[in-house]
Amino acid sequence: GKLIQHQLVSSITLGIALRYVLEALRKPPGPPSTGIQSNNSGKMFRFGIFALQEFKGRLHEWPQYCSHIVNIQHLKEGYAALVREVEGA
Repeated sequence: GKLIQHQLVSSITLGIALRYVLEALRKPPGPPSTGIQSNNSGKMFRFGIFALQEFKGRLHEWPQYCSHIVNIQHLKEGYAALVREVEGA
């Protein structure tokens, strides 16, 4: 997230980084259950949340990216304040 915020990645690398954050946000955020996959999904989701928090000051540069974020249902349900920030970007 800090790499994106401070413009230390650009062009193709920036696109890849943004895609990874979006993919992480799409993972289920729920508490880890007995399965390894759900545990990894929760970790990925937390990565996405932490990264997004770091570069949300630049979200206004990517309105289409923001529209993808605000359409993630579990994000709208559990992180309404963050979704409102993204909508306002």
